[in-house]
Amino acid sequence: MIKVFQTKIVFLCLFLFLFGCGGQESKEDQTSAVSQVEDSATLIKLAVRKQETGAYDEAIAILDKLLKVNSLYAPAYYQKGLIYEEWDKRKEALASYNKAIEIDPTYNDARLGLASLYDKSVLNELALEQYLKVAETRNDDPEVHFKIALEYWYLQDIPKTAEHYIRVIEINPEHLQAHLNLISVHERMKNWEEALKEIAIVRRLSEKTNNQQAIGIAENKLKFIKGRMNLTKKDIKRKSEPPFD
Repeated sequence: MIKVFQTKIVFLCLFLFLFGCGGQESKEDQTSAVSQVEDSATLIKLAVRKQETGAYDEAIAILDKLLKVNSLYAPAYYQKGLIYEEWDKRKEALASYNKAIEIDPTYNDARLGLASLYDKSVLNELALEQYLKVAETRNDDPEVHFKIALEYWYLQDIPKTAEHYIRVIEINPEHLQAHLNLISVHERMKNWEEALKEIAIVRRLSEKTNNQQAIGIAENKLKFIKGRMNLTKKDIKRKSEPPFD
């Protein structure tokens, strides 16, 4: 009986020892994982500092070193995209942004970077596609809708342009640039009364901040629109197309 009891004690001690070792290993793994994340963040910051000084090649080298350790670290590819874009290496920037999105399709910052790159390359339909994708999860972000409105304007889809400027203003009623741009949109659509309302809003908002430039634009728009509100289509064509009179 005593021997059986001693045997049980031995097995119990062995079990507790192995359990303790397993717990220690788990903690070490957790520490290692945390350390890796901290190291990755540190390397990203170092690359950004190199980028800020214009040492683009050094910044890329740092990120490549990070990606050798973790080839699926999307933020490193995103940062490479930013660096290459600033470096005016658009082909490399395109590949980097796309790789970040391939790894993490929900990576909105990478999509915004890609959209910015397409916009600079006058690939407005592709830029719009990315902005619309971001808007699916950031529908309350006025700046995303502002960018969408700009792309629709470039593509000459005026009703969609108006729709997204209006969305910007719904989110942020004091978004001065959206109100200013909406004047031109209503002007293009010959919605004269709506254009006049936007002019009044721009003047009110501009006076609050003493924005003389915006006030001047609104005043010029007012003169322009008043001169066309009562003109016939024939008169508008005569005044807006050469030969001018």
